[in-house]
Amino acid sequence: MARSSSLVARLSSLLCVFSLLVPGVSAAQVALRDSLPHISSIIIRRNSIFDSGDSSWFARTINSLHVTTREPLIRRELLFHPHERYDSARIAESERILRSLRVFRAVEIDSTSSDSGVALRVTTHDGWTTRPDFRFRSTGGSVVYTLALIEDNLLGTLTQTALLYQKDPDRSTTVLRLSRGRLIGGKVAGTLFYANRSDGNLGFAQLALPYFETASPLGAALTFDDRRDRIFRYRDGVPIAHDTLQNRYVLVRGDFSHALHASSFGYLRAGITAQVRRDDYIGDRDYQSAGFAAASVTGAVGAFVEVSHVKKPKIVGFQTLGHQEDIDLSSVVRVSLFAAPAALGYPDGHTGLVPTIGLHTGVQFHGGFAYADFFAGGLYTATGLDSGQVVLSGTVALLPSTRHQLTLHGEVGALRTPLPGTEFDLGLGAGPRAFSQHSFTGDREFFGTAEYRYTVSPELFKVVGVGLAAFVDHGGAWWSGEKRRSGWDFGVGLRLAASRAPDLETNRIDLAWRAAQPGMPGGWVVAVGKGFVFATGPRGTSR
Repeated sequence: MARSSSLVARLSSLLCVFSLLVPGVSAAQVALRDSLPHISSIIIRRNSIFDSGDSSWFARTINSLHVTTREPLIRRELLFHPHERYDSARIAESERILRSLRVFRAVEIDSTSSDSGVALRVTTHDGWTTRPDFRFRSTGGSVVYTLALIEDNLLGTLTQTALLYQKDPDRSTTVLRLSRGRLIGGKVAGTLFYANRSDGNLGFAQLALPYFETASPLGAALTFDDRRDRIFRYRDGVPIAHDTLQNRYVLVRGDFSHALHASSFGYLRAGITAQVRRDDYIGDRDYQSAGFAAASVTGAVGAFVEVSHVKKPKIVGFQTLGHQEDIDLSSVVRVSLFAAPAALGYPDGHTGLVPTIGLHTGVQFHGGFAYADFFAGGLYTATGLDSGQVVLSGTVALLPSTRHQLTLHGEVGALRTPLPGTEFDLGLGAGPRAFSQHSFTGDREFFGTAEYRYTVSPELFKVVGVGLAAFVDHGGAWWSGEKRRSGWDFGVGLRLAASRAPDLETNRIDLAWRAAQPGMPGGWVVAVGKGFVFATGPRGTSR
């Protein structure tokens, strides 16, 4: 275990160095805060989908069908109250919290000074959250489509519900989702997810005490995850699965964490985790004849430490065509260590250790920003590294004006003995957009893309944002020990976004030229999707 102990020591040293970045509250800051004026009043101004000044029949009809978010629910999210000292950091965070609810298309908090103190005005503009939805992704002959009825703000209560049907080349799925951020006592969040697939079922439930603000002292969660489904494994870009497995997965997990230090500027949190898991795989033919021979149930316990220096500037025009967005440029380090002892069901009498580290950092500069993510983790036993993953990605956005944007993204990743279904899988809008689903699979991957976008109108006819784009993609995935497989494409596209909806992602319709690959001809194809062709958050396997 010497190798894993050395790794843990290195991660601990890195954490100690990084913790110096967490800002404390100095005596000067305390003195400055005590000299600030008090908040005399807080006024909430709620706007429906269209502002009251818009008297068109269309605006009146849409507003009449919508229940505006209730004032007490907005006040509950604010981190400031009358008679408290004015605190610009808590006001800025309150704006971010309201936008993160994904029910408002715009939020502003401004102030007016008087002899009695500072009067704050909170103005919210509801987005159109009740909507039937039809979306699809397509690349050549590979198509995924979704029919959905979505409500992100049920009766103005900040409750999210969705009923959808999705069809892709592998299966059809019907999904029911229900979520509310303050379900119990205004403190406990609840999420319920159920998916009925043509080849199995998935269920997910969680009760959580989230960190509602950066300075929150406690966080906790109880999670239940149940999956019965098939896993298709693809190789070499062949559209027919070379292997099909049945999977039975059950997870019961508890998390608890405490902030050792917390303010509006950063935090230092430590936590513990315990879980019990079943994760069985069997070939589809063997399953049909005999089923699973037995259940392999294991347990694990672990601890983590997370430190962050918060920086989340508000910008316009990154994922959207005109909405406000909070870009996470915080510096964050998360280090964890799980113990997987033989006494809790692991085979061969070996106790395993699972150290992980996740890093995120970003920088804002004149006319843009950049951020990077890194994740590494693995299972170490007495014989060394058993399995693991490493993923590194970076994104640069140049925004010289609200109409022009150039986005650059690059990533590389490697896996060792990945679980079935967790290997890299590029195609159909994830990676090179002109390639069909499962075009590139394996335990090694890289991807790079550049896209220039021009916003023609952020709100054409007060309903839709319209943009034009040009792009180039290059990337692929392959199995270690085999020849590298990759492809590239370039083209132009149309960008559309519902300007009155709180959704951040734009719809894209691209005409792309694809370089030929073995078994896949080159030429022009139409690729349809939503959002970027890369993940805007850290990547990693889910299990």
